[in-house]
Amino acid sequence: MTIETVAWQRGGSAGSSTGTYNSFKLYMGLASADVLSDTFADNYVAGTRTLVYQTSQQVMSAGADEWMTITLDTPYWYNGTDNLVFELEWQGGANMFYTYMWNTGTPRGLMNKTDLSSPTGTLSNNMSELRFDGTMALDPMTFGEIKAEFGL
Repeated sequence: MTIETVAWQRGGSAGSSTGTYNSFKLYMGLASADVLSDTFADNYVAGTRTLVYQTSQQVMSAGADEWMTITLDTPYWYNGTDNLVFELEWQGGANMFYTYMWNTGTPRGLMNKTDLSSPTGTLSNNMSELRFDGTMALDPMTFGEIKAEFGL
């Protein structure tokens, strides 16, 4: 799948509906482990961390239960097999865009709220509810070819 957009679902009417983030960057890459390490760099398969979006100021805003979508500068090819690492980085701003969260049951979130240059962060079982949209890289086939492929 080629990921072209990422979206966050606003958490109802609770919390802030708008957040502003300065020097905002979004990275994607692959991870070999199912749970995260508290060291940021250790979570990536070497050479897969890719900057897919950046802006000097990102405003995140949506109505209750609506999705806030960002179109990536560089679409990211995801093989659908390995674990996907999704990393946000910013330096200051105003408010926090409130999203629905879910408890993953294991450390699949890593946060660092104070020191951008720190190599480590705080592990969390909670993650924002996210949606990735894009295009699937399937070979075009007719219905007859599909039936033949699966012996239907």
